[in-house]
Amino acid sequence: MQISLVLSTKNRVKEVGDFLKSLASQIYQNFELILVDQNLDNCLEELVKIYSKKFPILHLKQSQSGVSRGRNLGRLYIKGCLVAFPDDDSIYPPEILTQVVDFFHNQPNYDGVIGRVYELEEDQNAFLYCGDDHSGLVDLERALSIGITHAMFYRSSMVKTIMFDETMGPGAGTSWGCGDDIDYLFRCINADLKIYYNPQLIVRHPNPFKIYNFPQLLKREYHYGRGNGYLMSNYFSRNFVINKILQDIPYIFITLFQGQWKYCAYIMATIWGMSLGYWDSFNQIIKTQTNNI
Repeated sequence: MQISLVLSTKNRVKEVGDFLKSLASQIYQNFELILVDQNLDNCLEELVKIYSKKFPILHLKQSQSGVSRGRNLGRLYIKGCLVAFPDDDSIYPPEILTQVVDFFHNQPNYDGVIGRVYELEEDQNAFLYCGDDHSGLVDLERALSIGITHAMFYRSSMVKTIMFDETMGPGAGTSWGCGDDIDYLFRCINADLKIYYNPQLIVRHPNPFKIYNFPQLLKREYHYGRGNGYLMSNYFSRNFVINKILQDIPYIFITLFQGQWKYCAYIMATIWGMSLGYWDSFNQIIKTQTNNI
């Protein structure tokens, strides 16, 4: 089984180099890398030159930015029967591709599998709300807590028919510049495709709380909240979304009482972002209806 890895990147060189290094160390070597390069300069040329001697690399240049836009371009060139969309700052442990191939060999009825995302050097979740120990079939509600694109692996027959929403994701140029991960997973589930969550499949990624400063984290939590609020409004009932927004409010007072004012600020930024994202969806509906008149 050949695996096609679609990597969309902009403004990162060292991180891309670290990922390519992890690919060169894979036990399973039947893969190709489709590198969608959105940099205006040639900053990745040297890395491509070095690592193309170790494994196949298709280097595509794309002038428009946006992770989802890059992934949609890359999916047009896949040759493998399995596909993954790693982040440009993620790391693949040496055994991950072997484990993925074994899963699809042993589970022919599944169209995709989602792994768990750990920190780069510690065996704990890289993100606050993503990943648990309970394996099983993924539905829409479960997808909210485990849907991270760079830990997803799919059959290419599925990827060739389902696109990413280019208005979502980093670099999309919209207010809901996040939530693309879960949106793609939702599209797959709504197409009656079977996705399995296996916490034994581990992908590595930096912990945002260890690499960003306080203002950057506030901005990040706000944008992710806004993307997820916009996303949920398109798939869930009003009551479900409102309950999701309200369920974190008690933690504002808990963290304040415990003197964890930074975490309190992160929670507030997330809630505010989710609320605005939910409102964004209504504005989109109104604009669409107005344009159709």
